[in-house]
Amino acid sequence: MGNTNLVRTFGGALFATALLFAANLSAADEKVEFPQASQHAVLKQRVGLTDIEVDYSRPNKNGRVIFGTLVPFDKPWRTGANQPTKIKTSAPVKFADKEVPAGEYVLYTIPGQNQWALVLSKNLKAQALTDHKPEDEVARVTAKPELALAAPAETFTIGFEDLRADSAIFYLEWDKTRVPVKVTTHDVEKVMQGIDATIKSGKAEPAFYYNAGSFYFDQNKDLPQALKWVDQAIEKNPTAYFMQYKKAQILAKMGQKKEAVAAAEKSIELLKANPNPDETAIANSKALIDSLR
Repeated sequence: MGNTNLVRTFGGALFATALLFAANLSAADEKVEFPQASQHAVLKQRVGLTDIEVDYSRPNKNGRVIFGTLVPFDKPWRTGANQPTKIKTSAPVKFADKEVPAGEYVLYTIPGQNQWALVLSKNLKAQALTDHKPEDEVARVTAKPELALAAPAETFTIGFEDLRADSAIFYLEWDKTRVPVKVTTHDVEKVMQGIDATIKSGKAEPAFYYNAGSFYFDQNKDLPQALKWVDQAIEKNPTAYFMQYKKAQILAKMGQKKEAVAAAEKSIELLKANPNPDETAIANSKALIDSLR
């Protein structure tokens, strides 16, 4: 019996040792992922009705002199680290003054002390601008760098600002340098064509007329037409205070102050008829009235 227990104990120890050894092998075989010094980023921005996506990496300054040293002047740069930067657009855009079809492109830049070149290429497989052929180039534009930023950017950044219905400022920023380029879509024309087609179809609802009038007001297009559409919406929604306020805004922009004040006062009247009036909306109408007197 003693020998049997000894064998069992020895066998159990061997089994436990084997399991531990296997576990150690498994742990050694596991892939250890280390963070990259230059982090990967994907930026998605809608400009009007157009979606723009930028895929790039973000190196840090780390106390280095960037442009003119780390990134030489007058030589192609992949505009980030690790991999070339890519830009994808869901619809055609103007990149500065160049028309660019919808699609995906590689962005290269050529930094200069007083001027940068930005190049969009359709060759997505190349790793450097020198690998591209002239026919790969979709657009090449120039931009003036803004130097000596008040707060130096530690991490390389690509972004969008000044977002409008059909444009935005696309910018690159690192250290004390900022490079802006205007990107323009064709969305305003597209929306105007859609408005025209819907109205001609005879299927436009009151809310559509209000939205169409608001769009024309925002884009400063044919204000008399915008007023007509908002009036058509009000006919079907006489208690909609926000429609009266929009009418007041349009009239004010047209210079018809007396009529604008009357519409704003009507908006306030409708708001106060509500048991729980929107005080912010009332204040907006009052501010408009004050600005016209």
